[in-house]
Amino acid sequence: MIEILLVDDSITVRMELGDALATAGFTPLRAATLAEARELLRTRDVALAILDVGLPDGDGIDFLHELRADPRHATLPVLMLSSEAEVADRIRGLEHGANGYVGKPYDVGFVTARIRQLVAPGRATKALVLVVDGSITCREALSAHLVHAGYEVVTAATGADALRLAAARRPAAIIVDRVMPDMGGDVVIRRVRLDPTVRTTSCLLLTGSDDAAAEIAALDAGADAFARKESAVDIVIARLAAMLRSAAETAREPQSSLGPKRVLVVDDSEDYLEGLAGVLQDDGYDVVQASSGAQAIELLAVEAVDCVVLDTVMPGLSGIETCKRIKHAPSLRDTPLILMTSRDGRDVILEAFAEGADDFVSKNLGVDVVAARVKAQIRRKRFSDEHRHVRERLLRSETEASEARAARQLAETRAALAEQLARTNFELAATNRQLAAANRELEAFSYSVSHDLRSPLRAIRSFTQMLEEDAAPKLDETSRDHLRRVIAATTRMSDLIDALLELSRISRVAIQRAPVDLGAIAAAVIDELRHRDPDRNIELAIAPQLVASADARLARALLDNLIGNAWKFTAHTTGARIEIGVRPAEAEGGERTYFVRDNGAGFDMAHAAKLFAPFQRLHGTDFAGTGVGLATVRRIVERHGGRIWAESAVGSGATFWFTLPN
Repeated sequence: MIEILLVDDSITVRMELGDALATAGFTPLRAATLAEARELLRTRDVALAILDVGLPDGDGIDFLHELRADPRHATLPVLMLSSEAEVADRIRGLEHGANGYVGKPYDVGFVTARIRQLVAPGRATKALVLVVDGSITCREALSAHLVHAGYEVVTAATGADALRLAAARRPAAIIVDRVMPDMGGDVVIRRVRLDPTVRTTSCLLLTGSDDAAAEIAALDAGADAFARKESAVDIVIARLAAMLRSAAETAREPQSSLGPKRVLVVDDSEDYLEGLAGVLQDDGYDVVQASSGAQAIELLAVEAVDCVVLDTVMPGLSGIETCKRIKHAPSLRDTPLILMTSRDGRDVILEAFAEGADDFVSKNLGVDVVAARVKAQIRRKRFSDEHRHVRERLLRSETEASEARAARQLAETRAALAEQLARTNFELAATNRQLAAANRELEAFSYSVSHDLRSPLRAIRSFTQMLEEDAAPKLDETSRDHLRRVIAATTRMSDLIDALLELSRISRVAIQRAPVDLGAIAAAVIDELRHRDPDRNIELAIAPQLVASADARLARALLDNLIGNAWKFTAHTTGARIEIGVRPAEAEGGERTYFVRDNGAGFDMAHAAKLFAPFQRLHGTDFAGTGVGLATVRRIVERHGGRIWAESAVGSGATFWFTLPN
């Protein structure tokens, strides 16, 4: 049996209403004071409470506030009992979370019908809450408090587990930590909102951050509420209760057309107000009375009604102005509104309809006619609501069908992508095997070049040198020049083989990145060049803090070639200068750009496209070289994921820029 707590200091009300509840199939628990009510709430499983406002040991509305602050009773349906004349009490009770208000004298049939709405089957069952937290300590502690507060709890340690549980168990609410091992709590909520089967589940996001941006991010992700983990657990549970209460009000099905309807009657004439209220109550309506337009607007802010009957002439806010304000409120504009007046006249009627009134009736026709107009307006609204609900259900069905199709297409697309990825991975593995085989062949070729070509080359050079030494006196100058040319060619051929082997080695060697001081390497390169060519007088500038993330051996080869070129192409320059430096990143996290600059021969930028290609030389025989050095430099930079380019003008030197991204 469903137990109803009835709290009223009037024994007549307790007996009469208690007997009516028993006849309706409920179990009444009668209390004359708040102390008795607290004891019954502590010891009995109460499904709904009916509270009088004025009690011997306290105020019923203050007690309602106490219930709403207690996690155990935060969602308990509560009806307030009070005199119809006490409009301020009615407003105060509804503002503190009352589910409804019953004015004295009350209609027993209406009260029992309202109770059945509030304790409908399935409403009194424990709400299932899914707690998601990677910390087992936090997860179990919160779960224990929720169970104590009357909730059923399931838990998950990861976002993936949470999504599976949400789909399988359909919880009433999800409490999820923002920081999770596999995915953030905001990601979990976003994925819940994308699933048509659980998208309406209430979600509360917990975070350890005090930043206001964290709350904004939580709500943007789709969370219904937000709480900090450092908050007292009763605050978290209170937020949960408020969230579920709001969700229940939002999701409530339209009321039955056979259930009681609530009518707000507004008139400054007490006699007329009571007369019309009596007729409407006899017809089965729940009547809310107000004596002014201001009271009416206050009541409508906290309590929904099915129809408003409004006198046009009242002190303070007139009926026409009250109608205008009601009809301009988005949440109230669809509520049927009937204006009454004791005055006749075309202008009054036109003004009433211009401000949004749904009907206009003269008081002179009698209260029975007004009651009939109320019935007609409520019937019209009921038909309109039914049509709207049908359209909404159809639209919801179409939306869910579209989402299901989209989900199916997404699954098919993912499956196709997975298949394509598997194919691509297979092809990539085959390509890698082919590349490994090609590398092995290249290594074999390099070995062949190193040994098979060097041997005959050394022989040619050795025998030519011997011929020059032994037969030089017998040869004329032309023949001796031919021998010198052969020796020079073999030397160049040997240098070219060395350059090709270095380029091949750099293309295959594994990169081992570490912080490298490019300034120290540059200084070492310059020292070697000065040792080989001590007669050169050259100015050198090396910027400080030239640290890069690079392979040390490849960085040395890079600067060997770039600085070696600068040394070579400034050989005929008076006041030669070489500068090694860096241009800072344009923004935080951007690339630093290093450079090697000289004031030597330079080159024509029209030929810049072939500058880094192997065997391309822009200066003919004016300067020695193999044409492979800059190709090696480009290969080193590209293997580090960087870029290299040059700027120059003939006779004005050259600047080589390069990046070495981390």
